[in-house]
Amino acid sequence: MSNPLLYLAAGGCIACTILSGVTNKPVAFQVAGALFGVGYCIQDNSLKKLQELDNQQANLTEKIELLLKQIADAEADLELNQQEHQQNLEKLTTEYQEQWQQREAELLEQQQEIEKLTEVEQQKLEENIAAANEELEQDKQSFLKEQADIIQQYESKIELLDSELDELRSLLAQYEAPALPEGSSFEVVIARRCMELLLRKRVVCEFKGAAVDQEGFVVVRLKPTDGGQKAIEKWANHLHIEMDLAEAPKFVTLRGAVQVWLKPQEMVRLPAVAPFDRHPGEAPPNLRLVRNEASPEIQPPQRLQEVSTEFDERLERFVEPSAKLPPYGAIRQIERDWVGFLWIYHDPPVRNQKHIILRVWGYKSGDGDGFQSARSRLHTILKDAGITPRTWNRRGTDEQ
Repeated sequence: MSNPLLYLAAGGCIACTILSGVTNKPVAFQVAGALFGVGYCIQDNSLKKLQELDNQQANLTEKIELLLKQIADAEADLELNQQEHQQNLEKLTTEYQEQWQQREAELLEQQQEIEKLTEVEQQKLEENIAAANEELEQDKQSFLKEQADIIQQYESKIELLDSELDELRSLLAQYEAPALPEGSSFEVVIARRCMELLLRKRVVCEFKGAAVDQEGFVVVRLKPTDGGQKAIEKWANHLHIEMDLAEAPKFVTLRGAVQVWLKPQEMVRLPAVAPFDRHPGEAPPNLRLVRNEASPEIQPPQRLQEVSTEFDERLERFVEPSAKLPPYGAIRQIERDWVGFLWIYHDPPVRNQKHIILRVWGYKSGDGDGFQSARSRLHTILKDAGITPRTWNRRGTDEQ
C-alpha cells in the first residue's frame, strides 16, 4: 500500500476494534471501526481506478506525443513534398515555356516560309493570269477583227440587197400606186403633191377626195393600202417642210379614210374666215368631198407664186416644226417664216443668231460648213426683210 490514506484507514479500524473491547461504549467504536474498514475498501478501489486512469492517461499522453511527432514528421514530409512539387512545377513550367517558345519560333519560321511561298505562288499566279489575259485579249482582238471583216462583208451584201430591195419596192410602188388625182383646182393640186411625197416614202394611198374647209385647211381624204393613220402620220414633219405648210398637218380617221388637214402658206394669206365652234382637228359636220375636181360651191383661191420676205402679222399663228431644216439649196418660205416668228413674234423675241440657227437648222458653233451655211441663210433672210444683222458682240447677243 503506497497510499497513506490506506494506512490511516487500516490503523483506525484496528484501533476501534481494540477500544471496543476495553471501553464502555463498544458499539460506537465498532461502528467507527466499520466505517474505517469501509473507507479502506473504498479507498482501495478508488486508488486502483485512479491508478488505472493514470496509466491510461500516461498511455494516451504517449500516444498523443507519438501522434504529434507523427504530425510534425508528416508536416515536414508535406512541406518537403510541396517544395519538391513546387520545384517540379517550376521546372515543368520552365521546360514548357522553353518548348512553347521554341515551338512558336518554329511556327513563326514556318509561317514566314509559307508567306514567302505564298508570295511566290501569288506572283506566279498573277503572271499566269496576266499571260492568260494577254492571250485572251489577243484572241479577242483576232476574233473581233475576223468578225468585223465578216460583218463588213455581210454589210456590203446587205447594202447590195437593200439597194435591190429599194429598186424592187420602187417598182412595186409604181406598179401598185393608184392613179394620182387629176385637175387644176387648188385642193386637188395640194392633194396630188401630198400623195407624191408619201409615194416617195413608199406609202401608197388611194385618193378619196379633197375640199377646202371654212378655216382655210385643205382636207384630203386618203386610204393607205398598207396600214392606217399611223402610216401617214409618221411623215407629218416631212409633209410640213416639203409642202411649206403654215402649220403641222393634222390627221383623223373618219368614214373609211384618213382625213389630212393641210394649211399651205397661200391659205394663210387669204382673209380670215370666221371659225366653226369646233377644233380644226375635228371632222366638219357637212364636209363635201369631191373626187378629182373641186366642189363647184367653193371657189378655189388663186395660188400666189411670189415669195414673202416680210415678217408680217401672219407669223403670229406660225407653228414651229419638230424637225430641223437643211441649210442647203434655195431658201424656203418656211425658213423665212420660222426666222421671222422667232425674231418678231416669239415671246420673248429671240435675237441671238446662234440660238436661231440651232433652233431652225440644228447646227451650233463649231459644226463647220453646216453652221456657216445656216448663218449665211439667216443673214440673207434678215436682209431680205429689211433687217441688218449685227456681228457677234461680247455679250453673245444679236440685236436688230
